[in-house]
Amino acid sequence: MADTYRITPHGPEFIVIHNAGVTVGVYNTEQEAQLTVEDCERDDFMLRTARSLVNVAVEAQMRLHHIDRRAAHDWIKEAAD
Repeated sequence: MADTYRITPHGPEFIVIHNAGVTVGVYNTEQEAQLTVEDCERDDFMLRTARSLVNVAVEAQMRLHHIDRRAAHDWIKEAAD
C-alpha cells in the first residue's frame, strides 16, 4: 500500500494525517499543510528508491559471491556506512 496523506480541517487549523492514522502535524494554513504533504511524499519516494537500489545491490552480491540474502545485506550495509 502506498503512503498517502490527508489534510483535515480542525477549527482554524489543518491536520496532516498519514494513512496509518498517525498525525504528521498541525498547521495554521492549508498551504503549510499542503507543503508538508508534498515533503512527506517526496521523502517516501526517496525511501522507496533507496530500498529498491539496496535490493538490487543485495541480489548482485548474492549472485557474485554465492552467499545468502542476510550475508549479502550485511556486506552492503557495511559498505554504505
